[in-house]
Amino acid sequence: MRTTHRASVAVPIALAVIAVGLLGVAGAVTVIVGEQRRPPPAAGYVGVVLMLGFVALGVLALIATYKARNARALFDAAGFWWDNGTARALIPWDSLTGVAVHWSRMGRGTKLYSLELYPRGPVDRDDPVLWTLVRDTDPPEPGLPRVHYQLPFRPAVRDALMAGVRQHAPALWLGETRRPPGHIGRPDRRGHQARTRSGG
Repeated sequence: MRTTHRASVAVPIALAVIAVGLLGVAGAVTVIVGEQRRPPPAAGYVGVVLMLGFVALGVLALIATYKARNARALFDAAGFWWDNGTARALIPWDSLTGVAVHWSRMGRGTKLYSLELYPRGPVDRDDPVLWTLVRDTDPPEPGLPRVHYQLPFRPAVRDALMAGVRQHAPALWLGETRRPPGHIGRPDRRGHQARTRSGG
């Protein structure tokens, strides 16, 4: 099942951010050019830098959306499969001690969901396919490991995802738990890059 947010939502947002950035750059450049007879104000240069930052964020969002367009999660008797669109990896059920769905609120109405997979043993933080799912956070209850896998997913697939876990691994199912706002983490990109550059 596809778990990532639809491009029809992400792409317009990214394009809007890019448009705001470009308009801001144009405005800042106009200020600088308009001050040709005097030293241009520092605020003009600061504005250009800030607006270029907006453009960069929008471009990065478009790239991330493109890369994740075919990402999906799969379940079968063997375990949980993560397909990032270019490669696929398996997390066997017998390597896990528990699986849960966590959610938290962003603002008043938006719910953010994630699938949490807790391993029995060490996690390969630099697995070529799975490293983007690895998180190091406080567990919701004693006995669960800090380092585990976390997969954010769209609310629309919540029921199907939970049904898949309960069908194939009912003994691992820990239920659905509300977490504090901001519970969804990010991959340790810097650490991953440093470890892979140094060979481990």
